Amino acid sequence: MAALLKKRALAEYNKSFQDGPSSKKLHLAKKPLIGSSAAAFVGLLEKCKSSEEALQLLLRISDCLQFQESDVEEAIKKLSEHFRSEEESVVRVKILWLYCDIGLECPGANLNNLIEETIHLIKNETSHKVIAQGIATLLKLGSKLSDDKILMMRLVNVAKDNLKDTSHSVKCRSLQLISELYPIYPESDRTQDMTVEADAIVKLLGDYSNAEDARVRCEAFQSLLTLHERGQTLNASLYEHVCESLSDDYEIVREVALKLVWLLGNKYPENSITLPDGETTIRMVDDAFIRICSAVNDLCMQVRALACSLLGSTCAVSDRFLLQTLDKQLMSNMKKKRTAHERGAELVRSGAWASGRRWADDAPGQLVEQHSVQLLPGGAAGAFVHGLEDELMEVRTAAVDAVCQLSMENPIFAITSLDFLVDMFNDEIEDVRLRAIDSLTKISHHIILREDQLEIILGALEDFSMDVREGLHRMLGSCTVASKTCLEMCIDKILENLKRYPQDKRSTFRCVQRMGSSHASLVLPLTTRLLAVHPFFDMPEPDVEDPAYMCILILVLNAAQHCTTMLPLFEEHTIKHYTYLRDTMPHLVPHLPIGESQFSRSERSETAIDDSAVRRFFDSVLQHIDNVTLSSNVRLKMLRAAEEQLNKLAEMEPLVSGAAQFTALFAGCVLALHHALLANCGPPPHALANLTTDCLRLQHQFSGVSEQESACVGQLALRVAAARLCAPDAIATATATSTTAATTAAMSAAAALTHQAEMLDRLLASAGVEPDPFTIAVFQLLSASGEHKPASLARALMPLLQAAPLPTIPKPNLKIRMCSASILEPANDNDTVVRFSAGLIAGVALEAEVVRVREPGALRVRVAYPDRRVHALVPPRDHLRPLDHLDTNDDGTQNVRLLTKVLISHGVWTEPCGVDISICLAVEETSGREPAPLVELCRPVRVTVAPKPIKRGI
Repeated sequence: MAALLKKRALAEYNKSFQDGPSSKKLHLAKKPLIGSSAAAFVGLLEKCKSSEEALQLLLRISDCLQFQESDVEEAIKKLSEHFRSEEESVVRVKILWLYCDIGLECPGANLNNLIEETIHLIKNETSHKVIAQGIATLLKLGSKLSDDKILMMRLVNVAKDNLKDTSHSVKCRSLQLISELYPIYPESDRTQDMTVEADAIVKLLGDYSNAEDARVRCEAFQSLLTLHERGQTLNASLYEHVCESLSDDYEIVREVALKLVWLLGNKYPENSITLPDGETTIRMVDDAFIRICSAVNDLCMQVRALACSLLGSTCAVSDRFLLQTLDKQLMSNMKKKRTAHERGAELVRSGAWASGRRWADDAPGQLVEQHSVQLLPGGAAGAFVHGLEDELMEVRTAAVDAVCQLSMENPIFAITSLDFLVDMFNDEIEDVRLRAIDSLTKISHHIILREDQLEIILGALEDFSMDVREGLHRMLGSCTVASKTCLEMCIDKILENLKRYPQDKRSTFRCVQRMGSSHASLVLPLTTRLLAVHPFFDMPEPDVEDPAYMCILILVLNAAQHCTTMLPLFEEHTIKHYTYLRDTMPHLVPHLPIGESQFSRSERSETAIDDSAVRRFFDSVLQHIDNVTLSSNVRLKMLRAAEEQLNKLAEMEPLVSGAAQFTALFAGCVLALHHALLANCGPPPHALANLTTDCLRLQHQFSGVSEQESACVGQLALRVAAARLCAPDAIATATATSTTAATTAAMSAAAALTHQAEMLDRLLASAGVEPDPFTIAVFQLLSASGEHKPASLARALMPLLQAAPLPTIPKPNLKIRMCSASILEPANDNDTVVRFSAGLIAGVALEAEVVRVREPGALRVRVAYPDRRVHALVPPRDHLRPLDHLDTNDDGTQNVRLLTKVLISHGVWTEPCGVDISICLAVEETSGREPAPLVELCRPVRVTVAPKPIKRGI
């Protein structure tokens, strides 16, 4: 079609016209442009009368940077000629900028020629800006040719020559080029000359750390870091020089110097460093740790935050220095302590004597140097205390993370830092509190919570933020408490908090479950009090639906799993409640040998399913369905029976429910398609709509599907797409009485069929699957002619559909998992009526859990109103959170939790009606303007809504 339109347009464009009796003919012909538009702009540079016009023209060239391969060399030549004749440095800078863009973006550009031209142009340049831009261009172009070692060394030599420039920008660019383009060879391939040359480059970069300009000093240190990242070994002799820069006047220098100190300390941890007293030596990693601790008191916030983060990643630090970071007491400034006898002996050797009345009464005092006197604590003393008490949130957050990292590797430091992390629960910033809670959760295996610490922790449970409360639930479930009193405090506070925030019910259940499993010996003496068991009187039976009583039951039952001594303490109603919870919440309540379970042999574990038995069941269900010798009626009856049995299997076996539901849904689609094709008036539209949705479910709702199974689903979807084209509304398009809506539907169905055929063709080729006879016939029909009318396609496809055999059922794959969602709030049995003024917006809180979703960004909230209006709402990214108890799966899918507000709005209703809310998956199947179809992941929840009329007047 495009070729035909182009031919017709050219024919009309080159047509000859004759006006009146004149015999002259006017022939309009389009003159082809020589070169491209950017090349034409370059050609106009010669006509520019001023530098401003040249700059504007260069900006237009940069905007439409499109050169033909034959025009690139000519454009570079003209730009170079204009560079030599241009007086304004800004224009020359832009020309060098264009050199870089042409080399990186234009095909056919010779990078070696561009580099040579750039070197030649900046050789005699006097403007610092132009030289800096030229070196930047060489850096970007050279990075594309990093394999050419000779060229890289030439560029490095050019940068060395420009290091003598007086401009800081030229020096910084030169240092950056040397660090990024200097060729670094593997250790095994280096010769002695290469090593000497590399050390000379490192020394050269280190020497520029003494430059007058702080920006040059910063770039010199950054270049050393870049060399290290590329594989160049830095010598330990740099350490002393870098440490001197920690007291630089500029924070940018101190910040990069800190990174180098940390790097050298971790690389050479066992090297000895002599302290200023000349006698004491310590390990380099300890000295680096002390110096980084000193930076926690820096005036600049960025330096303090960086110092705290580097402290957490410093490895192999001695315990005495680690523990000193949590103590504000002054240190001895790393001086060696001498006994009184040694001090007296030194006094005798000095030759100073007193009168004898008092020992050393007039002996001269020790000379004290001015720089050795410190009025403020230095070194590692109280570094983390200062960091955790900093006035800025960034520093406190970095300090909390650093304490957590060090505590995970050092149990002694974890126990010591526990009080400080607990104090951070009272921080004014929510993010800091969350970091402290998560940090305590990570180091929970090292610590035991005392009663005074629990008072602060449990006080934070009253926080208004749900994230903080749920984080505390995770932390309490992970930690160990010291005594029965502590556990009793936790239980009482959790139950009290549950009354205040009933929406925290699910996280509270998981908290008490883990607490009971880890504190079985402490739960035992509390069992009678918790379950209200009296030795003489029968107590009233609690309500099993009460969330507080459910928490107590979950706690006690999980503790009884590890302490069978408490099983005889259970009363009859407790055992009945256990059976009820075991059936309704099997993931929270373990198997116990009480009630009906004690008479069974053993409860089968969900994780110990015999794969061979399940496969045999699948084979027995599907063994005769693909037997072509049987009649279609017999195969359809067997298919219907297989669908029912597979649905029952999905309910009984959770681990194979995905495979069972996939096969059952495929069988249901085959049955529904067969019945739809047997209809007298053609396939019913509603049946085809359901079939289309089911095919989308097979394609997008299941994970772990192999390519062969996807090919089977694709061939089934092709049949459904063909049946949509053969529907009565589409066939009516061929008649003269067809409406615009029917025509649009027919065109859409034809486009969907073509799109599905193209996708299936690629899928069959990649999977190596032979297509069935119907698929082959459809491919031949579509490839016979490029353009088919929907009516003719429908007439050709209908006999093919009716004569086609039943599709092949794919073999069972037990690795298939299904994506599903469950709406926790609002509840399905909620009778509350949401009332709001008509035309305004009401928010309904929604909490849902979605498991095994491949792309969380495709989730949608579907809102269906009683008047059949449907809205698909896109939840914000920050409303999708990972599930705290299960985040990722083995097949790469994610488990997310959706916490959002569903916005509902409508006009006036005479009476309250229900609005259905469900979680769906948006499927990008259509390439046109139609909205993406939705695949429902759960049953909708109905919310009763009553828009009331707006009151007029006062």
